[in-house]
Amino acid sequence: MYESIVLKVAFGLIGLLFFTRLLGKKSMSDITPFDLIYTLVLGGLLEESIYDEKIHLVHFFLALTVWGVMIYSIETLVQKNDRINKWIKGEPCVLVQDGQLNIKGLNSNHVEMEQLRTMMRQQNCFSLQEAKHVILETGGTISVMKNEKEDTILTILLIDEGKLSGKALDSIHKTEDWLRERLRKEGQTQIEEIAYAEWSSERGLYIKTYADSIKEPYEIDG
Repeated sequence: MYESIVLKVAFGLIGLLFFTRLLGKKSMSDITPFDLIYTLVLGGLLEESIYDEKIHLVHFFLALTVWGVMIYSIETLVQKNDRINKWIKGEPCVLVQDGQLNIKGLNSNHVEMEQLRTMMRQQNCFSLQEAKHVILETGGTISVMKNEKEDTILTILLIDEGKLSGKALDSIHKTEDWLRERLRKEGQTQIEEIAYAEWSSERGLYIKTYADSIKEPYEIDG
């Protein structure tokens, strides 16, 4: 029994090292969801087989070999075929282009406004007004190109995809009537038509409507 466990762990380690080399010299941020999935599956195979005496070393080695051949075949295929590569591993998506939101891109990638703001803050961009271009990479991270003329300031999200945040208004000691009046001055009467509205004491209200959404985003190579 102990010999079997030792051999399974040894083969499992060799397999993990092999797949790590197969991924190439990537950082964790460069690993795609597909890369993560087959690494997790390999870990599951190893975990299930170590203490299960019914799974012999030959069975584990066979599963490891089949899995390795499949992954190697897929990696080879995606390197040679761009269409398959995009289908399996995805492709970058422009979320903000020239300061305009790509609502379709946000929805297709299931990125909420607050989630977008969180990822932007991690790139030292605290306001949508500061962002010239925002690209969602295949690994799930974002790349941000900021407007050179805009200074970094902290903003509060007041309207998120057509919904007013009363909690956000309370945090800046403002009322809904105050916001609606400010919106009217900006030519906006329907909150439901506003995709994004942020507030800062330095710049005031910054609004993006659904009508502002870009229709044809840039094509970004993976």
